[in-house]
Amino acid sequence: MPWAAIEAHLRQHVAPAISDDPGGVPVMRIYWGDLAAHFAFGGRSLVSRPLDLPDVVEQAEEAAAAAAATPAPLPESRRVSRLRGAVTSLRRPLEDFVPVFLGDVMTYISTRGTAEAPGPIIERVLAGLDAAAFAAESRGEPLVVLTHSMGGQIVYDLVTHFLPRMPEHRGIRIDYWCAAASQVGLFEELGFFLESAPDRGPEPTAYPPSEHLGGWWNVWDHADLLSFRAEGIVDGVDDSAYFAAGSLATDHYRYLAKADFYTALASRVETWLSRSTKE
Repeated sequence: MPWAAIEAHLRQHVAPAISDDPGGVPVMRIYWGDLAAHFAFGGRSLVSRPLDLPDVVEQAEEAAAAAAATPAPLPESRRVSRLRGAVTSLRRPLEDFVPVFLGDVMTYISTRGTAEAPGPIIERVLAGLDAAAFAAESRGEPLVVLTHSMGGQIVYDLVTHFLPRMPEHRGIRIDYWCAAASQVGLFEELGFFLESAPDRGPEPTAYPPSEHLGGWWNVWDHADLLSFRAEGIVDGVDDSAYFAAGSLATDHYRYLAKADFYTALASRVETWLSRSTKE
C-alpha cells in the first residue's frame, strides 16, 4: 500500500477526530524496512521463483528426450511439469510475503537489544516517536499511532520495556494506538516479548503502563493468517475483527486500503478522547 494513499486516508478520516485544524495535523511515517530482513541471493531459496534450478534441469531433460525421439518418458515428464506448475502457482502468492515476514520477525527479535543497548530498529522508531510526540505536544493534540503487522510488536516492546527504562524518552505517551494485522497476542502467548513473564497464564498480562499508552485497538481479520487476537491475553485491550474482503494472500494488507477502516479508527479515537477528557 503506497504511503501517499495511507497518509491521505489518515488526514481525511482520522485527523478531524483529533484536531479542529485537520489540514495542519502532522502525519508522519516511521519506516524501518531497510533495517529488516533481506534476501542475500535475491530470493533464490524460494522454490516458486523462476531461478529454481530443478525447473532448469527438468527442461533440459525434456529437450534431450525429445531430441532422442523417445516418446515414452515424455508424457510422464509433462505431467510432472504440469503438476509442478500448478503447485508453484499456489505457492507463489504465499512466498511473496510469508518468508519476508518470518525473516522480519527473526531479524527484529535478534537485533532489538534492550533498554541498556537498543538495536537499530528500536532506535529508528524511538527517534520517529520523539519527533511525533514533540509535534503533537506543540499543537496541543493527542499522539495517535497506527501500526501494521510487525510494527505492533515493536510498539508493544516500546511501551512495556524500552520507554519505562529509558529516561530520555519517558516523555513519549501514545494517547491512542491501533495495531492492525499484528501478532502481539501470539508473541505474548509464546513469551517472545522482553517483558513476557515466564509463568504466563491463566490470567491475562497487565495492560501496558498508562504513562506510555492510553487506548489500544487490536484489529484482525479472519482471512488474514498473519493477524491474531489479543483479547484474554493482554488485559483491557479493545480487540475486534475487521473484514477486509480480500484473499488469503492479500488480506494482510487490505486494512490500509479501505476507507471504512479509517472511519472506524476515527470513531474509536473520538470515543477514547471524549472518555479520557471526562475522566
